[in-house]
This record gives sequence, C-alpha cells and structure tokens, in this order.
Amino acid sequence: MTEYYLMYRTYLKIEKNYSEHTLFAYLRDLKFFFEFCLKEEIDFLSIDVLDVRGYFADLKSKKNLDKRTQSRKLSSLRTFYKFLFREEKIPANPILSVSFPKTKKKLPKNFTQIETEDILDYHTEEKSTTLGKRDKAIVEVLYSTGLRVFELVNAKVSDLNSELTSLKVMGKRKKERYVFIGEEASKALREYLEERGTQSKTEEIFLNQRGGKLTTRGIRYILAERRSLMGMEKPITPHKFRHTFATDLLNAGADIRAVQELLGHSSLSSTQVYLSVSRDRLKEVYRNAHPHAKNK
Repeated sequence: MTEYYLMYRTYLKIEKNYSEHTLFAYLRDLKFFFEFCLKEEIDFLSIDVLDVRGYFADLKSKKNLDKRTQSRKLSSLRTFYKFLFREEKIPANPILSVSFPKTKKKLPKNFTQIETEDILDYHTEEKSTTLGKRDKAIVEVLYSTGLRVFELVNAKVSDLNSELTSLKVMGKRKKERYVFIGEEASKALREYLEERGTQSKTEEIFLNQRGGKLTTRGIRYILAERRSLMGMEKPITPHKFRHTFATDLLNAGADIRAVQELLGHSSLSSTQVYLSVSRDRLKEVYRNAHPHAKNK
C-alpha cells in the first residue's frame, strides 16, 4: 500500500498540481480507505461496488458524515482508481459505477450593497497609521478584485503595474491571470505602500506587524476583528468578498465569461452558480417594482 500511496502523492503533486490543502485532503481520505481495507481484509486492487458501499456505510456509522462530505470522499477515491487504471494496475475503475450522493447546491452568500459600503468605510483609530491603512487596503482590494485569500497574501509588489490598477496573480494550479484594481482600492493601496515604505526585504504586498509576510490566518483575523469592532452579525470573510465581487458584476450586466476569467475559474460551471444569485436579485427587483407582480 505504501508504494501506491507514494506514487499517488507524486501524481497529485506533480501532474495534477494540486494545492497543499487539496493534496492533504485526498491523501487523508486514501489513508482512511486503506485502513478500512486492512480491517476488512480486502484487496484494494480487487474491490467491487459492494466493498465501496461497505466503506461508506462504515464511515457514516462512525463519523455521521453529511452528503457533501461523502461526495468529496467518493471524488478523491474515484481519482485514486482513475490513476490506478491509467497506470494499468487494475483492469477497470470500480468507482465509476458508484453514484455520488445527491446534495443541495448551496448558493454563495454575499454582502448587500449597504453592508459592503459599511465594511469598506469603517475606520478605527485604535491601530497605528500603517496597520490601519493596511487593513483598509486589504478590504478594498478583496472587494475590487475578487481574489482568493491565498492569492492575496502571495501577491508581490513587483506584480503590480506602476499605476496600481492591475495585478498579476498566480492562482490555483499555478494558473496566471491579471485582475484589475478599482479607483478606491488603488488609492487605499497607494496610501498603504507609501506608509510601509520600500525598505522591507519581504516581496509580498501585505505585511504583518513585524514586517514579515501576512498569512491567510492573519487576513481572517483582521476581518474577524473588523466585524467585532463594527458589531456586525454576518461574518466577514475573504470568500464573501469574492462572492460579492462576482454577484455585483453580474448584476451590473457583466459577461459571465469575463467574470470567469477574473475569478480564475477553470470551468464555467463554477461561475454559473453566481447567476442564480443574480437572477434572485432581478426577481426581487421585478416583484418590488412591477405593478402586477407585487401580489405574486
């Protein structure tokens, strides 16, 4: 098993170019499956559909997994057996005939226009000038670009153009793209960079209190602190800014292909979920505005 585990890890890391987070999740799922096979004395190279169903029944009885988690674990197992089939270690992929549990697709939650403005405009005197300007630049850039949090913390000063209106981003699977920075975000970013100076040896744009690279956990802490100081009920997270960015663009009539490119989605289906949010908003506008729709 160890041999196949190491081969699979290399495949995910080198060929699939998965992130460390995804790599860890897939290998952890495989470890659980191997443990089940050892316990039940099953040859993992000769499993059938009943063995797979037995594995998930065992998982559910121990961990009470929801359908979404079951679906993810099945996906990681399917990838493993797809790899084994490609390497000619098995004659067929036994997971292909196992269906995914049906799950309700959760619509992304975004900020309302008023909430967005409140978050962006909030200002506190409790922090030093540099940290205050840094935090202002963070929320402005998140909303203006729709960046993933790991893309934000890894963004370098050298990736900015001279006018601070665009940023080169290295996204998932090392896919490079450009995002654009709006006027307010550009202004906040310029003020922060002027305040922090150019003497830092750290290449990243956003620094912590000690002048080192800010982490994703640090970003989440800053946003959680902002929420607490504002007394806001709804959580403030990097991904909610991303959802709001996409939804606001589509509500304003942006082309979905353009939004896909700006978000760095490899598949259009990942972007299409925002159309549902956008349509719900349009439906609300229609029902509130059209005389014959108000009572429906």
